[in-house]
Amino acid sequence: MIQPLLLALCLIPSPPASLPLGAQEAVSPAELVIGDDVDLDGSFSFFVSIRLGVQPEGLPIVASNKDWESGEVRDYTTNNSYGLGRESGTRRGFALSVLPDGAWTWNMGDGKARLDHRPEVADQGVGDGVWHELGFAVDRANGIVHLFFDGRRVAIHDLQGLGGVASEQGTVRFGAWEGAEIKDARFLASVASPSEAVDAFAARFGDERRPEPQAVWDGRPLKVLAWNIWHGGRRKGRDEGVQRVVEVIEESGADIVLMQETYGSGPRISGRLGFDYYLRSSNLSIMSRYPIKDVHRMYQGFRFGGATIELRPGTTVEAYSLWINYLPSVQKELEAEASPEQLVAEDDKTRGKEMRGILAELMPHLDRGPAVPVIVGGDFNSGSHLDWTEEATEQENHGGRVVTWPVSVAMAREGFQDTFRTRHPSPVSHPGLTWSPEFPESHQERIDYVYVRAGDWEVVDSKVLSSHPRGWPSDHAAVLSTMQLKEPAPSLDVLSYNIHYGIGMDKKLDLERIAGAILSRKPHIVGLQEIGNKAMADELGRLTGMKAVFGASKGSDDGYGDAILCNLPFEWVGNVSLPSASSSRYQAMAVDVDLSSLYGEGARVRFINTHFDWTDSVGSKESRRAAVRVIEKGLDPGAQELAILTGDLNAIPGSAPLQDLAERGWHLTELGQPMLTWGAPNPTKQIDYVLPRPRSAWRILNAEVLDEPVASDHYPVLLSLRLAR
Repeated sequence: MIQPLLLALCLIPSPPASLPLGAQEAVSPAELVIGDDVDLDGSFSFFVSIRLGVQPEGLPIVASNKDWESGEVRDYTTNNSYGLGRESGTRRGFALSVLPDGAWTWNMGDGKARLDHRPEVADQGVGDGVWHELGFAVDRANGIVHLFFDGRRVAIHDLQGLGGVASEQGTVRFGAWEGAEIKDARFLASVASPSEAVDAFAARFGDERRPEPQAVWDGRPLKVLAWNIWHGGRRKGRDEGVQRVVEVIEESGADIVLMQETYGSGPRISGRLGFDYYLRSSNLSIMSRYPIKDVHRMYQGFRFGGATIELRPGTTVEAYSLWINYLPSVQKELEAEASPEQLVAEDDKTRGKEMRGILAELMPHLDRGPAVPVIVGGDFNSGSHLDWTEEATEQENHGGRVVTWPVSVAMAREGFQDTFRTRHPSPVSHPGLTWSPEFPESHQERIDYVYVRAGDWEVVDSKVLSSHPRGWPSDHAAVLSTMQLKEPAPSLDVLSYNIHYGIGMDKKLDLERIAGAILSRKPHIVGLQEIGNKAMADELGRLTGMKAVFGASKGSDDGYGDAILCNLPFEWVGNVSLPSASSSRYQAMAVDVDLSSLYGEGARVRFINTHFDWTDSVGSKESRRAAVRVIEKGLDPGAQELAILTGDLNAIPGSAPLQDLAERGWHLTELGQPMLTWGAPNPTKQIDYVLPRPRSAWRILNAEVLDEPVASDHYPVLLSLRLAR
């Protein structure tokens, strides 16, 4: 339950929620001095209750810490905005007020910019003679504000760089108008969570008014709609157009809506749908039948943003709404007879550049967390290389050209499926055009997409929607894609371990202890370094019940090297000597492992195990970089083939050898925790790795350093991953 730090205003006793309006006199003017514990330039929460039985005139305040009333009331409705507001909305401070139709409205400004929430009376009205609680929670750490109505979170607004709202006024003033009662105003010096807001409202007004919890996913196919609704859906009428948008969404059965050109209509649409709602910017929003648990503020707010949606406890998806540049005009380029190369070059200057910037922020974010389904949908304003193919050269809108559009190529390279083309591979039989049902005379193209990195989900359907019985409300068609959770494939567990010849920190040689550490996680494949001889490798194979293969370093006569343990079928590839500037000898060894028992016939991975030179000398540093080149030449199957590299690389993350490996596609997994592996029992750095490739082919499930501080001077590192098939 919320524990207010400052219960500074109780204007009238708290009556029962059902008390007739006339039983209380109207509240006289009152002010609340804001305590020192509340930082209005930081994170805080504010709640207040109102009962109103008379429709107000203008936009009277419920509560405000700025001069709200002197600002002229304006209708801000344009192509890019909607609804009534006061010009004072840009002033530094916040204001809760009431619209003429009886719905509440919320505003925050920092002196230059403003944010507004303008819902509808049917969803968030206060003029019915019943007590209602209004509130908001500013979360500066995450750059958002939660808005609450009667304990229910009705919106998440992105702060979009909005500054602090502490005003010179230093107090909160409350409305004093006939027929209005205001009470129970309170601040918190913390961010009220949705669950806290619900519990506090129920405690204040009774459990019978506790908001209904949001839906819990029942396992049925999940439907995702990506749609640019065209100037808030209002081009076909301020209300009629919005209603058509709502009807399209309802008829589609969409569970998640990735919307572009929201432009002030978000509270109206989400309110009529009863969906959770995140407004990333005036342009982009996400609406969900299921609760939004987190938001992801990446790249530029006008172009990209996402949310984590909890379908049910333990099952989440990440969904991102996207809009990128509408220039250059492909129609004009085609009219100018641009070549395929010219089309690609021009597209790359704007849309390609923006897509690279988005992926540069998105992919590291995904890599820091366990694999979950990731959905990116929206108005990409770009064609697809899957459409402009040899098969489709005779299509009227392609003009005989085969074009490898950079945006779609970049998405495919990162492992995203184009859901429409997944279900409809032929661009001739299923062109899937989304631009433009409103302007048939323009260049017709598929520019709106739902992309997924599906994890344990499979795409079961995808269709383009562009009809409504009273007329389609947008200049874009919508894309509706359906996914089904499938039985997850098993994980592939890979361990890398420098065993220090089996000699532990207690100076004892104990291979059974080493085997126990390995068996504690039962990995499928193990890369071992610092193996005394082939007999030691064979003994570890016997102790673990895994097949062992030894890779001798050059000149060691099988007396020193590395080893691979594996409980899956494999074939020997070979080993190569690595350069060294120290007295030690190093090598890399490889086997091809058959993964068909896990991922189906034909699944194989090249598994490379190695150990790099160890000293800090200039020569050793160069030899580590040279070792990368030797492995690439001697054992590497190619950047697009499945491969996993394990080893003691004697190099920390970000160092030159790791950068060299990254440039060749090897992926360093970071799940948010330091992976310290060397210097047992108190490790100080990571020099041991499990690196998969290509990144798009694998879903990282977990990465951890095993807690074995005695068996070796290194800790074992384990990576659990799954082939994305």
